[in-house]
Amino acid sequence: MASLSLMHWLLIGNMGLLLLVGAFMWSLKRQQNQDASRLDQAVGSLQQAHQAMSKSTIGMGRKLKQMDGRLQQAERKVVLPTTDEATFLQASRLVGLGATASDLVDSCGVARGEAELIVSLKRQTAH
Repeated sequence: MASLSLMHWLLIGNMGLLLLVGAFMWSLKRQQNQDASRLDQAVGSLQQAHQAMSKSTIGMGRKLKQMDGRLQQAERKVVLPTTDEATFLQASRLVGLGATASDLVDSCGVARGEAELIVSLKRQTAH
């Protein structure tokens, strides 16, 4: 076998080094591709979560708007006592404090018959 010159040994060494660097670069590229794939999956997962949260937020906004509408309708439906009811309540309170039928006619403006009825009803419930 012929002996190899220094030039041949340098070429063989450089070829080995080139193969080693190539294998290392291929390994890095493969790792980079795997990392990119994992990142793509994570981004996809985050996008799905974001879409779900957006839809949920929109749904909650619609529901809140519906509930606000219902609340406003309910507030409009709240009925204050009519003047007749308010008059009766005031007369009933006065009778409870000892007012007579004449006092009710004077202060509440109810008819004499109504005043006497309120006084008699209130006194019956008191006994």
